[in-house]
Amino acid sequence: MTNKTKNLLSIYTLACSLLLTLTGCAFSTKMVDDKGVIVDCKMVGVGPISGVAAETYRDNCVRKYKALGYKEVPE
Repeated sequence: MTNKTKNLLSIYTLACSLLLTLTGCAFSTKMVDDKGVIVDCKMVGVGPISGVAAETYRDNCVRKYKALGYKEVPE
């Protein structure tokens, strides 16, 4: 492998790693109670592991408010 090829491979690897690190996602579920009070179970995650944490947070929020009588608002 030539030095030029090694350098290009290093740049490509760095760019891919950076993109994976900076990818993000958002999870949001609106909930409403019988009085019309709306809460938004929303969380944003950045990076592959944070996305899982954001989804878990949102799911826990939804469970908590469902236990209090809230219902999911259809999108």
